[in-house]
Formats: sequence, C-alpha cells, structure tokens
Amino acid sequence: MSNDDLRQADLSNLSITEMTPAQRAELKRRYSHFVENFGPAKDTAAAAKPAPKPQKWVPTKKARG
Repeated sequence: MSNDDLRQADLSNLSITEMTPAQRAELKRRYSHFVENFGPAKDTAAAAKPAPKPQKWVPTKKARG
C-alpha cells in the first residue's frame, strides 16, 4: 500500500494486532494529529485566572448589565 493509499484507508475495521507496522504508524499519526487539534487548550494564562467570587444578592440593588 502506498503512503497516499494508507492515508485514505479505513482502518476502523482492523484490530491493532491485525495491522501491519505501516498501518499502526498511520493510526498513531492520525491520533497525534487529532490530539494536536482538539486536545486540551494550551493557553495557560486564561486557565491561571482565579474564578470570580460569587456576589451576594441584595433585593434593593439593580442587576448589573
């Protein structure tokens, strides 16, 4: 199987034990590409911000906004 054919091949019906080394490498490449695009966010600056503290509701005050 050529490299282009392998990139287009449907590997979902094969077990890992039935795959050739080239097919396993392609599956690993696909998984790495998926994780790279859809994995956890790499923006740690936004994650490092503390959550805002809840505000006490006072019936006489108008809502912000």
